[in-house]
Amino acid sequence: MSKKKLKSNIYGVSLFLIFLTLQSYAEFRVDIGNKDVSSWWGGHVILKDNKLFKIKNHEGKPLEDISETVNLDDVGKIIFYAPPSSPSSKTYEDGPLPSPWNDSIVGNLPRGGSVTVKKGSVLVETSSPDRNAEFSSFYTAYRPLPKVNAHITTRISRIDTYEQETKSGIMIRSNIEPESENIFLALSHRRPASIHYTKNGTTVSKSDPRNNSRPGHWIRLIRQQGKITGYVSPDGNFWRELMSFPDNMGDSAIACIVGQGRKPRRKWATVFDHLSIGTITELGPQKIMEPKIALIDGTIFHSPIESATKSIIKLGGQNKGKVIPALTISRIEFNHPIDGKFDKFLDGQRRGVLLSSGDFFECNLTSILRNQNGIELNCNSSLFGNKTFDLSGAVDAMVFRSAGKKAPPGQKFTIITWQGGRIYGNNLRLNQSGILIDTIRLRTQNIPLNQIKSITKNVQI
Repeated sequence: MSKKKLKSNIYGVSLFLIFLTLQSYAEFRVDIGNKDVSSWWGGHVILKDNKLFKIKNHEGKPLEDISETVNLDDVGKIIFYAPPSSPSSKTYEDGPLPSPWNDSIVGNLPRGGSVTVKKGSVLVETSSPDRNAEFSSFYTAYRPLPKVNAHITTRISRIDTYEQETKSGIMIRSNIEPESENIFLALSHRRPASIHYTKNGTTVSKSDPRNNSRPGHWIRLIRQQGKITGYVSPDGNFWRELMSFPDNMGDSAIACIVGQGRKPRRKWATVFDHLSIGTITELGPQKIMEPKIALIDGTIFHSPIESATKSIIKLGGQNKGKVIPALTISRIEFNHPIDGKFDKFLDGQRRGVLLSSGDFFECNLTSILRNQNGIELNCNSSLFGNKTFDLSGAVDAMVFRSAGKKAPPGQKFTIITWQGGRIYGNNLRLNQSGILIDTIRLRTQNIPLNQIKSITKNVQI
């Protein structure tokens, strides 16, 4: 073999080995324009060693030189293609649910029930308790729950009864005995989603204030850091928190899917799809709906709010410890996206609260507090006095004042996120998880690449 051919083979093998090594990194399909956006490069990149490596063209063909990197100083714009959706949950084969699943009556159901899998859906068939019996009996499929950092998630596609008292859903119980401590997250045709905590015969309940979470929605219970929290989602993508309760279930806790209700003289079924039980790690990154905060300079970001007064907003999550003066805030959207017909309420011409019903209540913020009932917003109106609203669903937005429409002077870059965020800043650079950018109000922000829709270098006027 000639030296030239041997050198070519070695080079090809080396590229192949490097390419295999890079396959363990997440790929992002992008279009990249130069400084004046007069020419574009398209393909796939990965983030490795705080650099963006070009590894494929748009057709997925590996590039010959995969050591080439993206120089952010020479980039005018980067457009990211939508990241792939999360893989669907495990599908069970038709027949009985496999081990470690069991099914059982809890309480007294004279006509019993059953659990079967049909075309990937889990059908829990149940019956009614005796006419005069206490309404606490149900039929369930259950299995052990991981001791820590666990979840049970499903979509309730159908409930075959419209009776007022029907509540089908998911549950975490200390054991299968009828009087055991439990937390029950349920849907119904006649009522919105509700969560119920029962201990020693006493039940604490809360309904979804948005009043639109009926069968067809997704529900999730998460067991983490000494508490169990219920979430609801219309699409299984973004989740909205309902309420948390202390986790006293112990190591023997079980996860249940439950059919509970009345339909005299006959059985009826609840259909569960995309049923998943496991650890938080197996669940992967969760898209929990966080307040969308718009500043008067046009910045929009998403962050939990720990508390607020009429003068300052204390942030949580990755912004924990940071404080935003209320005077710099244009609006806070607690549930989004908001229907465009309500834009006139969000333009800042009126100050107040946009309710999920579509009503607008003119008032000034007094406080935001987390208590045993969840997160509550308090405001004061000269006409109606003090009012309290539930932030887990009753409020769509709090409006303070108008916001700017252009990038603030001196801010070199604009990052747009898939959630609708807009971050202005300078000193753009990479780290092991994404993009770092220095902002005016939020200091340094770390934005993962899978959250970024585009990066633009602002034209300085």
